[in-house]
Amino acid sequence: MPAMVLKDNPVTVVFPMAFPGRQNTDAMLRGEPDERYLMEGLKAIDSDPYFKGIEITRIKDPLLRKKAMDFLRSSRLRVYFGVQPVQIYNEEGFAPEDISSVDEIERKNSVERLKEYIDQAYQFGAVSFIFQSGKDPGEDLREPAKLALIRSIVELARFSREMSERYGTEPILLILEMFDRIRSDHGAFHNQLIGPTKDAIDVARRVHDEYSIKEFGLLYDLSHMYLLRNIKYRYELVEIELPGTEGQDGQENQVQVNERKYTVTRVEEVEEPEAPEVLKYIMPYLYHVHIGNCVLDPNDPLYGDTHPTFAYPNGAIRLRDVANFVKALHEMGYKGPIGFEIRPRGREGSIPTLQHAKSFYDDARTWQDVIHGPSAVRYATRLFFPEWAFFRLTDMRVKNPDLIVQELKSRKRKRKITEDGFLVLLAADHPARGVLASPDNPVGMADRLEYLGRVLRVATSPYIDGVMATPDIIEDLVLIDRIFKEAGMKPFLEDKILVGSMNRSGIYGTVFEMEDRMTSYRVEDLVDYNLDAGKILFRLETGRYSRYSIQTMSYAAEEIRKANRYNLPIFIEPLPVYRESENEPYKVMMKPEELAKVINIASALGGSSARLWIKVPYLEGFNRVARSTTLPILILGGESPGDPTYAIENVSKALASAPNVRGSLVGRNVLFPGRDDPRAIARAIYEVVHNSLSAAEALEVMLEERLKEMDLVKEAFLEVLK
Repeated sequence: MPAMVLKDNPVTVVFPMAFPGRQNTDAMLRGEPDERYLMEGLKAIDSDPYFKGIEITRIKDPLLRKKAMDFLRSSRLRVYFGVQPVQIYNEEGFAPEDISSVDEIERKNSVERLKEYIDQAYQFGAVSFIFQSGKDPGEDLREPAKLALIRSIVELARFSREMSERYGTEPILLILEMFDRIRSDHGAFHNQLIGPTKDAIDVARRVHDEYSIKEFGLLYDLSHMYLLRNIKYRYELVEIELPGTEGQDGQENQVQVNERKYTVTRVEEVEEPEAPEVLKYIMPYLYHVHIGNCVLDPNDPLYGDTHPTFAYPNGAIRLRDVANFVKALHEMGYKGPIGFEIRPRGREGSIPTLQHAKSFYDDARTWQDVIHGPSAVRYATRLFFPEWAFFRLTDMRVKNPDLIVQELKSRKRKRKITEDGFLVLLAADHPARGVLASPDNPVGMADRLEYLGRVLRVATSPYIDGVMATPDIIEDLVLIDRIFKEAGMKPFLEDKILVGSMNRSGIYGTVFEMEDRMTSYRVEDLVDYNLDAGKILFRLETGRYSRYSIQTMSYAAEEIRKANRYNLPIFIEPLPVYRESENEPYKVMMKPEELAKVINIASALGGSSARLWIKVPYLEGFNRVARSTTLPILILGGESPGDPTYAIENVSKALASAPNVRGSLVGRNVLFPGRDDPRAIARAIYEVVHNSLSAAEALEVMLEERLKEMDLVKEAFLEVLK
């Protein structure tokens, strides 16, 4: 089974929608189904293990209702009772404002009607009772209507608690469904008081906090998301220049800015649809969710809140919308039921409609970015590597500068850089070339505590084979590794390979950026400091500044030649680059033929390619790139967009493209994965490379790795400081 999110959330069926009546009539919605159709539908849901619950409504015939009750009480299904069809059909002719009516007589009548169905919900063994607010009375009466609604909810809660005592069970949940507030003569809109999220929150907060009714919550329907529009106003300032306006000071529609007076005029109202982000605002009160479809084209016969199938060509809800919705639920840790509210029409069948909905939903919740769910966690470097530990490194450097060399020279190197032929290395050399931007900060990597803490977070993990870095980073890691030893803990560099980054003079944004001299490590340094390998960047620019590229090419060839004499592996990063103008930064040519060309050039450098590894980005058509060489290839990550799922997916795709792809050498996508934990992202890439997991499977493992061993470094430093 593919990895997916929300696996523990019970999936339910809004039964009167999925089974509206024989030949897709409205008999079930009216509460008037025939017995055979009703019972066959109930049995179909009960026999499908995919569904854990069923959402039912009134059944007018008491004998048939009793038969349905007996069946559901003996079934494995959890029952949810929805009274919305009763309120929508309103056969009693009550005020359309229903339980929100400011007319107290009308409000009480509506409350008494719902009490009857709360009693039925208890008889069904339901766990919740779902209802709607009633029509929006307009802006002038909206606040009194919300107060009337709250009063009604309090009365219903009191009655529900009485019923729970009568039936000897816990009080059921009272759930208010949020509908559109669109004024229209079209019957497929509801124009309900609740309504947009801000008003739903206001009601829920008061019921929860002022009346302590914790069994009350909200239901949010994906199909209503584009219909739950919030009014936005646009205002225009017009300077007052006419004579005689001095006496108008103090008018509410006037403002003064820099000694100039303006009139403020509201010139336009804009309705903005809601987005999945609103779910986090109602999270404390979100008890139920529906997934359905709607139609926004006024010329379509199913225009409005009609809940067509997901296969409907003019439906507003696409797979990406469902994925975004599911992702938001996953990130906020939603544990409640998720109900399919879709309705077959014409000759569509109930069972095929549900089968398609299951596939649609499962597809959405297996997307990599959905599984990732970055907002579900917030990694904070200072909780892992605090300032007091960071500044301890300066003391160690000042008091014993020889310690670094001693530690490096006494370090036991691995006999081979890879045991299984694959590698996952962390790249930590970007700041030395002036590349400092993280996803949310143009100089984010300039903060050494933040940067080193993230490098350390990955380096201390067992799910990384080594680190490629400049001397300053490697030596900081060596000092911290010494702290681990002194604390009696296993040194984290013991099983890692250390790769020295060599040429860093191609400073980002300079005119000489393409002339990349060996300003960090040289081969002699790699040997002297007992490192395992070196890394060289070779960017080929064939335009105006190509002279710099040939110089870098010469530097690279010479260092590879020297490395061969010492049997040192070299990881070379050959990239074809260009820039559109002198004021623009260099960009990598993401074309298979260009990347293949520069790989061929780099592979021939330095007299021997026996210990040469290639480091390049993944791109479409990568199998053509991989065929350009027999050298082992590692995939780099490139700039970090804050969403590491693409880097993980690209590594997986590259490994599937050709057998000479042997792993990953990724930096920013691991170190700065948005809000997520760098260690967890490293684990995901490790699982893809070494254990052949798919990207989706690796992301599921990643969820288990988040925020593990957050006290590891602090414990080591504290032990030494005792």
